[in-house]
Amino acid sequence: MEKYKADFIEFLLSSGAFKPLNEGPYKLKSGRMSPHFIDMGRFDDGDGSKKLGEFYAEAILHSVGAEKFDLIFGPPYKGITLAVTTSIALANRGVNKGYSFNRKEEKIHGEATGAGKNKEEIHKKMIVGHKIENGSRVVLIDDVFTTGDTKYEAVQVLNSVADNVKIQAGMIAVDRQEINEDGEAAIEQFVKDTNIPFFAVIKTSDIIDYLYETKKLSPTDESALKRYLRAWGTKEAREKYGLGKERLIEGRTVIPACDVDSIERLEEIVKATADMKKIGGYKIGLELSLYYGLPRLVEVVKNNAPDKKFIYDHQKGATDIPDLGAKFAKVCKKSGVDAVILFPQSGPRTQVAWTGECLQQDLFVLVGGKMTHPKYALSEGGNIDDKKIIEMYQRAARQGVNHFVVPGNQPDNIKLFKEVIEKEGIDSILFAPGFVEQGGKIADATKVAGDHWHAIVGRAITEAKNIRAAAEEMTSKL
Repeated sequence: MEKYKADFIEFLLSSGAFKPLNEGPYKLKSGRMSPHFIDMGRFDDGDGSKKLGEFYAEAILHSVGAEKFDLIFGPPYKGITLAVTTSIALANRGVNKGYSFNRKEEKIHGEATGAGKNKEEIHKKMIVGHKIENGSRVVLIDDVFTTGDTKYEAVQVLNSVADNVKIQAGMIAVDRQEINEDGEAAIEQFVKDTNIPFFAVIKTSDIIDYLYETKKLSPTDESALKRYLRAWGTKEAREKYGLGKERLIEGRTVIPACDVDSIERLEEIVKATADMKKIGGYKIGLELSLYYGLPRLVEVVKNNAPDKKFIYDHQKGATDIPDLGAKFAKVCKKSGVDAVILFPQSGPRTQVAWTGECLQQDLFVLVGGKMTHPKYALSEGGNIDDKKIIEMYQRAARQGVNHFVVPGNQPDNIKLFKEVIEKEGIDSILFAPGFVEQGGKIADATKVAGDHWHAIVGRAITEAKNIRAAAEEMTSKL
């Protein structure tokens, strides 16, 4: 790690800007509960601002280079003081660059009196500081990057006051390396939209690495930080630490869908199949859960089959408002559930929120989009747009989900969704219902599902007179 990055992290720690991990979690503006929080508002005096400018200057020189830009531009309001202090810090290093910023409201007096609408006149109305010339090479500077709205506005301002302005790069203090509420990595999207590279003095991964190397990171805190990145982190952050590679169940198995009407029948099913290697776990739905409660059902399964997984199917989870995701996840975690099934039909923000909250609680998340019954998709005469179904799988994969529910009685769709998921760089693990009673054949699904997939089988096992014999027949078809 570069020295200036390590020094900046120490600066954040010593100044109190980096809030102690053991005092978290901290509620962010997004509503997420983060184990770490950096308060850039701490730097409200001369000494703190001076040092902050020095770190920005060092990062700009390292990432951009002194010869590649002419001035620093800071959008209001945090960017204004950062532009000034960074410009001074650069001058102290022998690199004299101008700084400027824009007004929130147009100036209507002094040199702007009577100004019209050409770029020169707009400049007089809108820009304070160093003149932005045609062809000026600019570094855009701000404190954080959340949605990117301020940065997009800054690009528009710069292009409105001069021709051929070249924004060489953007710079912020800390890149939290997380996705926004729509599941997009905001910085990556900005770079893609504008072709402007964006840098940070440090990233969250730098903080983790530095604290680990200096033995200032306890195993508990390390786990919390990585769990947060697992839930909300960008692809870059997840891949750095190998997050999201775990499998709920190895190989190919059958999962009995225990949609039965009594806890006694559930226990009978579990006892009959607990020692079968090709039974991977049990899917429990609403009927039992509403009547008996999740904790009691988990106890029944774990007491009789401690090595099997308890998969809770909320039928259909994540079809409510985003805020309920945290409550749902906490209840499932406290109850001892291993994995949850979500069919996020309420839109991107609900999907991202519920998925992230469950992942942060260390639950495995199985995301589905296409159901097994007729007239579900719009193309079949149903209500759900086919493109939106595909987007549910894509969005889940981009958030790092690697477990998915696909319709076992539709081999063509199994193949389609598997390809869609894997285009996002995810090795998919599929769970498929829709067999026997709904016409699907396990052998047909096996041909397209791959080496790691699991057949969800209901009545053919749960209503059989000889549960074990029925389970053995189903597992023999894998």
